Amino acid sequence: MMSFVDAIRNTSEISECLRAGLQALGSNSTKIRVVSTNHLKGSVDIDSCVKCAYPTDHRWDYIFGYKDHVYYVEIHPGSTGEVKVIIKKLNWLKQWRNHSATSLENIQYKSTYHWVSSGKIAITKNSKYSRILAQNGISGPNSILRADKFL
Repeated sequence: MMSFVDAIRNTSEISECLRAGLQALGSNSTKIRVVSTNHLKGSVDIDSCVKCAYPTDHRWDYIFGYKDHVYYVEIHPGSTGEVKVIIKKLNWLKQWRNHSATSLENIQYKSTYHWVSSGKIAITKNSKYSRILAQNGISGPNSILRADKFL
């Protein structure tokens, strides 16, 4: 099976954007918690990296590798009105991965999708919005992503 780093390097649209640890997340890296930083495989700011190729699309934000898992992270306001936007972004991500990032598609079974709120969270755990997100395979919105909970 292909490693996270190999999958990124084999994806031409983002191969030059791989950064060590969580560096690609910039100041948003404070919203991610891992037990062991030694097990971080790297990160990519997908949104910035492919903006020129897909300027008007609802692009997903980040990807990072940790241990043997891949985390797709969207940092976005946590209001109910944003649920449809998050789902559009996820659909874009899946289409993009299927067409332009097939190496990532090959390791998708170890992938999880996370909405991390950039501010206050207005979506309660048992609301219809939480159910819609869960049905789409999206965890969150949470104020912090604790990556080890998803291993």
